[in-house]
Amino acid sequence: MEPFSKLTKRKDAPVEVPSPSKETAQKTSKRRGVEVPNAHRLLLRDIGYPFRIRGDPKPMGLEVDSLELFADYAREQWMGTVVRSGIYLFDRYIMPDYAFQVQDVDPEESVISKSTEIILHSQTDTPNTTSATQISLEELIGHESVKSKCKIILEYLQNPSMFGEWAPRAILFHGLPGTGKTMTARAVANEAKAKIFLAKASDLIGVHVGDGGRRISALFEDARKQSPSIIFIDELDAIGLARSFQSIRGDVSEVVTALLGELDQTSEESGVVVIGATNALPLIDPAIRNRFDTVFEFALPTLEERYQILKLYAERLPLKIEADLLEVAKKTEGLSGRDLRDRILKESLHTAIIDGSTTITSEILRKVLDKIETKSKPTYTI
Repeated sequence: MEPFSKLTKRKDAPVEVPSPSKETAQKTSKRRGVEVPNAHRLLLRDIGYPFRIRGDPKPMGLEVDSLELFADYAREQWMGTVVRSGIYLFDRYIMPDYAFQVQDVDPEESVISKSTEIILHSQTDTPNTTSATQISLEELIGHESVKSKCKIILEYLQNPSMFGEWAPRAILFHGLPGTGKTMTARAVANEAKAKIFLAKASDLIGVHVGDGGRRISALFEDARKQSPSIIFIDELDAIGLARSFQSIRGDVSEVVTALLGELDQTSEESGVVVIGATNALPLIDPAIRNRFDTVFEFALPTLEERYQILKLYAERLPLKIEADLLEVAKKTEGLSGRDLRDRILKESLHTAIIDGSTTITSEILRKVLDKIETKSKPTYTI
């Protein structure tokens, strides 16, 4: 029978796996009769597992407390492995089959040795700001009272120690979809030069017992480490329902308990502001609602605001609009800013392209407007 070391190797495998006898770099520095130099520097990025069962939560990334200790750990298990840019290395001990990709190695096609410098560039090191568009509060159209109140959040993020026990630690945004809640949070983070952690409440619910609590804890821990920061939890009603509904879902109750605990543990000088957003304020459980210092309402845009929004987005269209935007604004009462962009202007642009028109005419806009039904404010009951 062949020894174990031969059974665990494949002749044509792109990554050479050293045997359990801990071969040294000198023993493996020859590859098919050719001298392979030792790697001086190796840059890795954590990738994750090769696959997961459908419905299982995605890994939230690595948390490395000591990069020096990680480098020593990596050298120990991959010593003697010939590496080149682009290949994958798999952990075999702490997180079996967790993949790391070689981003760069000097020299190319070299072998990991005791002297190799290993650098980890974690995916979680990248900023959590997901929007490439930088926007300020002044550039937002409408919501003047909300923008005025958001200046308190700006002051706190820039000088957390000034507020003490009066810090604005948790704010609740509520209003119909598309009224600018997420955009406002991004604008505040941009002006304060703060990190923003965007999370949907439904994504915080895990598949297995304890998943939800761990995700909440990891989210708040990352925000505290990278303060000043904003945690923006969208669709808060997905987990923050009144307790009468929570009793049906044990996993939701677990997430709510973890969220309440983290809100209580966030200190006044942490430099972290939690912003929750919901379209259904009456459904939010009182215990959660009371944890938020202030409630900001996002109303639908007025006639003048709709006109300004249409003008703003019209300037970005690849085709010129040959229509009176004020007349369009008058016919779109009850629509949000997102509706004006996506349901009116985007649909008109696509129609013009399909029709072969070089401009967006009044006739095209009229056809689109005839198909639109303005929304009415929903009534929520418990």
